[in-house]
Amino acid sequence: MRYGWQAFKNAGDAQSLALGQTQTAAYGGAASVLQNPAHTNNPFDQYLYAHQNRFAGLVNSDLIAFPTLKRFRNPVKMVLFHEGVSQIPDTRDVLLDWGLDGIPGTGDAGENNGQLDEGERLDAEQVSYFRQSQWGVHLSTTWQIQRWTLGVGIKGFFHALAEHFASGIGMDVGATTSFWKGNTVGLVLTDATTSLLVWDNGTVERFTPELFAGIAQEVVFEKIPLQFKFMVDIALDPFGRSVDDDLQLGEMGGRFRGGLEIQYKKIAIRFGRGLNALTSAGLGLDWGQAAIHYAFTSSAQSALLGDSHLISFSLDPKWLARQMGKLL
Repeated sequence: MRYGWQAFKNAGDAQSLALGQTQTAAYGGAASVLQNPAHTNNPFDQYLYAHQNRFAGLVNSDLIAFPTLKRFRNPVKMVLFHEGVSQIPDTRDVLLDWGLDGIPGTGDAGENNGQLDEGERLDAEQVSYFRQSQWGVHLSTTWQIQRWTLGVGIKGFFHALAEHFASGIGMDVGATTSFWKGNTVGLVLTDATTSLLVWDNGTVERFTPELFAGIAQEVVFEKIPLQFKFMVDIALDPFGRSVDDDLQLGEMGGRFRGGLEIQYKKIAIRFGRGLNALTSAGLGLDWGQAAIHYAFTSSAQSALLGDSHLISFSLDPKWLARQMGKLL
């Protein structure tokens, strides 16, 4: 079952979303550790904040990534995110199920059958509203084993839906390496131990493992400050196939995602194709100690998924402190 834990699949910053989250192999900022915990090996000295809204602002999400902690033997990265949906209508008590005569208690045809029959109506005054909140935390670290970087990500999740709530914990494992100049190869097994989400009423949601393999290639032109980065991922579901699969390998289904980043000096233009045919594009400005990124995603399959706008900022606090010190 894929419900609550799906929030981890949607989480990211503008840089990641603009590339279709194709970051199994390609490192692209602090939030890319959500796609592969092995990216924790890349130092990130800035605080990152990202905000996203979908469905005309009904769905809002926020993400904070902290600078890499280097005080331990291995680097540690922490990412927090929240997704909220407000004004969800509760229509369970709006049906006046009084039968064909429209009078309660007469026992006529259609009374109390749970269906809107002729002569019955809905009471709009009985509509109430509730909200959904989802909180996630992702902690990751890495080890270097010969030419491979191995990463482990531990993630915790809390889901509140009206008066109900659930919590769970899961684990991702990943690895990256390089075989030639500008090349990166990545492997990730998400929810390696089958992540569980346990609700207060005893219901248990299970998020089964999924295998990702990716390759990225960076091309740099020496005479002009221009570089290209190409990336492709394939996601394999070991437990079955679905109608959304791009390919089928025996009993397994597979989906592709891809990304392209074109960078000229401090400016980057990005394009991506994520899972579920989500297309994306974005723009970024990076000054080294600070950066701002924007992403737009849209579904090519269904307008029901809605368009998404995301903007993110990152800032080096030590650099900011030095600048403030100069002013004072």
